[in-house]
Amino acid sequence: MELRLTESEVQLLLEMLHADRKTLLMEIARTDNRAMREGLKRREELLKGILDRLGRTVLKAS
Repeated sequence: MELRLTESEVQLLLEMLHADRKTLLMEIARTDNRAMREGLKRREELLKGILDRLGRTVLKAS
């Protein structure tokens, strides 16, 4: 899939993804239910991977 974004859109997307990841990390720390925590960890890992790939793509485009 290819997605073309303006610089402003990329910045907004990065801000939103970083904020979501921060929220997930706090929720992981507060969650007592092991199964739920594992699900949140998987989601955080996916989000981190997206951020890493998006960051590399932005750097290449610069």
